[in-house]
Amino acid sequence: MKIKVAIPIWDGRVSPVMDTAGRLLVVEIDDGHEISRRTVDIPQAGIFHRVNFISGLGIDILICGAISQQFEKMLVASGIRVNPWFRGNVNEIITAYNNGILQNDNFIMPGCGRRHRRGKGKRRGRRTDFGRGRQFKEEL
Repeated sequence: MKIKVAIPIWDGRVSPVMDTAGRLLVVEIDDGHEISRRTVDIPQAGIFHRVNFISGLGIDILICGAISQQFEKMLVASGIRVNPWFRGNVNEIITAYNNGILQNDNFIMPGCGRRHRRGKGKRRGRRTDFGRGRQFKEEL
């Protein structure tokens, strides 16, 4: 089965932030074997135009570093599976993807961990003792 995998690149590595990436490596893979590779410049236009451009390339999977929630949602809505929070040498990432070992901790951005998913982590500063103030006032 042929798929197109895209990775934003900077200096031979995964670009740390998808939203500001200027180049995209597009790799066509068939049954775990790379059959073609090309680099394209991502237009530095608004997010809507960037999503349309990437979608127009026929990308199935995007492997990237950090990405804004809005950009990710728009890419997903256009049919692209987004795999964020990755780092490392692009050739090593492609090899790991082809071998099914991309989830290796060596490729996960620091502080993001395997279980990092938007909206499912701890919320800092969240209060869980809302009733205490009212209870204290009633006791006075």
